[in-house]
Amino acid sequence: MITKDIISALDSSNMFATLVDFHKQIRAFSIDSQKKIKLQNPHKINKIVIFGMGGSAISGDLARSFIANNNPEIEIPITVVRNYQAPNWIDNETLVIAISYSGNTEETITSLNQAMEKTNNIVCITSGGELEQIAKNKNYPLLMIPSGYQPRAALGYLFIAVYNFLISSFCKVCTLSRTVIEEQMLADLLEARAKVYSELTENNPALSLAKQLVGKQVIVYSSSNVLDIVNLRWRGQLQENAKNLAFGGYLPEMNHNEINSYQFPQTIIENSYLLFLLDPSDNPRVINRIRATHEIINEKWNNAQILESSEEIPLLRIFDLIYLADWTSCYLSILNNQDPTPIPLISQLKDIMSKY
Repeated sequence: MITKDIISALDSSNMFATLVDFHKQIRAFSIDSQKKIKLQNPHKINKIVIFGMGGSAISGDLARSFIANNNPEIEIPITVVRNYQAPNWIDNETLVIAISYSGNTEETITSLNQAMEKTNNIVCITSGGELEQIAKNKNYPLLMIPSGYQPRAALGYLFIAVYNFLISSFCKVCTLSRTVIEEQMLADLLEARAKVYSELTENNPALSLAKQLVGKQVIVYSSSNVLDIVNLRWRGQLQENAKNLAFGGYLPEMNHNEINSYQFPQTIIENSYLLFLLDPSDNPRVINRIRATHEIINEKWNNAQILESSEEIPLLRIFDLIYLADWTSCYLSILNNQDPTPIPLISQLKDIMSKY
């Protein structure tokens, strides 16, 4: 059983308080702040690459995915790079956006240094560190994010920063006032959800779901485009906040191979829990596949459920599911007797890597 005293004892860095205030991150960045960023030759940009890792990269990936599905007016291809290697095709017609919340992510800095030899069209998004210094030394456009958060807990700041910048810079027909209104509606939704998710009652969907996941390996499935990054966010939050094994895959590909594996080993399947993320804008055949796959799994194992948002606006639906993931993962961390903020194995890995 979870109580406020138990949460207080384990949550040393107040991750739950950060979740309650998440709506404030959405309200913090206006379109006007992004319009102040001046690119040298924006009309010549024909491709965009975003560098980032982990909690920083998820914002760029989310913006890329959301724009691809909801802003067809932006025809410039966007690529997200999560490694040490800048693409060979970067040139003077490429915009590079480097996102590192800490400003010191070694993969991002390494890729940026390579890209700087090929283009001057660079924008940096960070809360400080080496990336801030590079931007100031090179006079690159810089979007500063408030410091003091875990990168994964600053998704609101990071997403709004990169998304509004892309919309204001490259969507000539987009109605910016509509974007502002939708983001205000999103902030209102998150504030309302926080009141429900923070109550330790049976009517709390996040707490109820967390209880179902205790002792389970979690496997998240979704379509390969609309909710692909929401899928990734679910896994990342369960892994970092709850220290819980979580994997995932995408439909329809999963139906052509992976579905057949839900036979053995039986002990592992019995100790797994499947979450299917569904959106009404998914391809109708994919929606049918999700429902059919859910039916097959539950018929034999009874360890799967479909999660979907009933909101009408796509931006609200996506963050509705993301916010549920954030709260569920934090409640699961308490049920796992873990502090949701520390990432001990990642810290240990960094210590070992520093010796090489």
